[in-house]
Amino acid sequence: MSLIVLQPSADYAARVRRHVPDALLLATPERAPLLADHPRVVAADLDDLQASPRALTEYVDVQALRCEGLTCFICEYLPLTAALAQRLGLPFHSPAAISLSRDKGRAALAWMAAGVSTPPTRLVHGEAELLDFARQHPGPWVIKPTDRSGSEWVLKIEEPDQLPSAHRRLNEGLEGAPYLAQRFVQGREFSADLFVERGEARLLRLTEKYLLPQEGLAGLVGAYFPARVATSLRENLLDTYTAGALALGVERGIVMVDSILEGGAPYLLEMALRPGGDCLPDLCFRATGYDPIRAACQVALGRTPDFPDLADPAPLAALHLLADQSGLIRAIDFSVLEAHPAVVQVEPYHLPGEELRCWEGSYDDRILAACLVRCEGEAQLPALIDELRGLISVELDPDPIPAIR
Repeated sequence: MSLIVLQPSADYAARVRRHVPDALLLATPERAPLLADHPRVVAADLDDLQASPRALTEYVDVQALRCEGLTCFICEYLPLTAALAQRLGLPFHSPAAISLSRDKGRAALAWMAAGVSTPPTRLVHGEAELLDFARQHPGPWVIKPTDRSGSEWVLKIEEPDQLPSAHRRLNEGLEGAPYLAQRFVQGREFSADLFVERGEARLLRLTEKYLLPQEGLAGLVGAYFPARVATSLRENLLDTYTAGALALGVERGIVMVDSILEGGAPYLLEMALRPGGDCLPDLCFRATGYDPIRAACQVALGRTPDFPDLADPAPLAALHLLADQSGLIRAIDFSVLEAHPAVVQVEPYHLPGEELRCWEGSYDDRILAACLVRCEGEAQLPALIDELRGLISVELDPDPIPAIR
């Protein structure tokens, strides 16, 4: 019995194979050479719905394999994963649920129709529609793409006279595509993984975010840390998350959710039909024993995932250490950071020869490293982030492609 994994990174491929040694990795011709250390790699054009199943079928027949599940950890490849699952008769989220979750505007409408709390939202095609939305819903406001991950092009506007310039920046960044306007909801921000089955859900992960304050931008995550909340709040969050997942048509599988608690009420911001990634797997495994990669493999193969005890997590946090200027990295040294007594591990995100970009398009482009640290509470995070960022030595050459300002 084997498991198919679409377009894994080399790191995730290794993690998958710790739990499913005979996993079959389906990757683009560009990604496949990076997986050369793994025994079962199939290269195919993942943009071609005929080529992918054909390549898989040929490989499986030659190797006499029996594949009983498939999974994917990358949002952009979830639609293909759902289509392949249907084609191959394997369990996965339905194409309709994937499509709905990938469109933030349609997802918000589905939640509102189901009575699930989410910020007032409107699909905007031009400046006039943005200004009309702002007249109906008092600011601040957030404008963002309909279909991108994380905080790509997520702009925060404080005053009405800032709306036209924000519209122009986002319109340029998205090359004229429609975008979403939302009322800005402020409060504690949570991120979670849950397992949905037969109309019910259980939490696998509940983490809180420390957001970096930066004028004009929203959602810049400075750190994740395990949430310590009362049982009543945990149940309230789970009830809202479950209703949100069911409104998207989720029948069985892992769902990642972002939400904000305002005035005691959880507001759904986004759902993705995969477990949380980034620096979360290492944080969760060390803090609660939850392994998102293992859980995804278990679910793909028809099993029930292991549920961790979320009541007493270890005092840890995962930090994003960000660059403050753009450029090409000539040299970068993490050794002083790694020696700091609070640091558990460092995961470099950018290395020599790679470009750092400080812009609205994606804050991932400015992350120097993710850093797992010992941390007793959120109050320590601002000073700790500043201190540890200063321990990374970076030499930059000028940015050859100026970022959009």
